Amino acid sequence: MTIRRAVPEDTEELLRLRRTMFTALGPIPAAPPDWEQACTKAFRDRLTTDPAFAAWVADTGTGRLLSCAIGTYAPRLPSPRSTAPHLGTVQAVVTDPAHRRKGHARACLTALLHWLTTQNCSHVELRASDQGAKLYTALGFSQSGDALMTWRPTPPSER
Repeated sequence: MTIRRAVPEDTEELLRLRRTMFTALGPIPAAPPDWEQACTKAFRDRLTTDPAFAAWVADTGTGRLLSCAIGTYAPRLPSPRSTAPHLGTVQAVVTDPAHRRKGHARACLTALLHWLTTQNCSHVELRASDQGAKLYTALGFSQSGDALMTWRPTPPSER
């Protein structure tokens, strides 16, 4: 098994793992019918052209990925805490159910965190599921409160 950075040819397997993650979290209310198609396009596009996006995968060489950790970074303003130019975000960590508890997620996430560090991220954020919290704590993440707020634009059809 090899931990490596994902390439566009991994798109279908990354989508399969992402579907697995959402299934484990429970039903998705009112999921857009084309979310998988949009996600496939986003993976292909971003793995091909976006230097601020990466996925690290556990690959057996059989064409089936065991696990992945997906993340990105974005510019940030300097603050009294750090002048590092980027903020990292872990967007997903997931392991195929048949291969859990074998260290694959830890290895992928460790590789992703190393990459984010080399991209000069001041810190890395994620939203932890109950299943992932123990791993994230073991890797040094700390609870920073539930202060995450989200703004969504009103769809044109509802204005």
